[in-house]
Amino acid sequence: MATDLYIISNITTSKEEVVRKKDFYLEKLKELNLETISIIQPDNTSKKLEGGWTYEFDEDIYDEATLKELDNKELIRFQSPTMYSLSIYEGCLEIMTFYRYFYLYDWHKHETDYFKSDFRKEIFNIISIFGDTEVIYLADNGCDKLSTYLELKVWEGVSFNNIKNEMKNDNIPFRKDFNELDENEYNYTNVKEYLYDDFSDLTQ
Repeated sequence: MATDLYIISNITTSKEEVVRKKDFYLEKLKELNLETISIIQPDNTSKKLEGGWTYEFDEDIYDEATLKELDNKELIRFQSPTMYSLSIYEGCLEIMTFYRYFYLYDWHKHETDYFKSDFRKEIFNIISIFGDTEVIYLADNGCDKLSTYLELKVWEGVSFNNIKNEMKNDNIPFRKDFNELDENEYNYTNVKEYLYDDFSDLTQ
């Protein structure tokens, strides 16, 4: 089963701060100049998606009456034609990606070490805009443990620090290096290790 890769980070903010700084965040995201996604056309040629980073509030989508019933913990979402989109909660930054979770395990099979180098730098640059310093990698689509933390914790507004502490109580090892991940151990029905990154090598 395909499971998409999600990333959460340790933001601490409020709706008032997000409203005040939303345009600042937007400009900083644009300044990253992340590569846009290419899609295959009917004639088998590829074409890059157009557009750039944008943001939206639930107020932009739902009317006031509907909003009262939503109880949505998400403060704002940033969307883009790149590999990433973001959602901000008071205690957690969520990064949605177009990658699969298992890519973290088989990056070394490819011609480049993108996931070990450029990918980490992109994530680090994104979270740095919001003052974040660390991430945990999660997955969706019923992936053992990881989707539970995503869907029942992140999306319900639980803070990154509380999620991190809960995961530590699972007595499952936290890996801090892609090289420590064991491809033979990957099974979306029985996750045996978590991947965490504080980007200490990028902040020295």
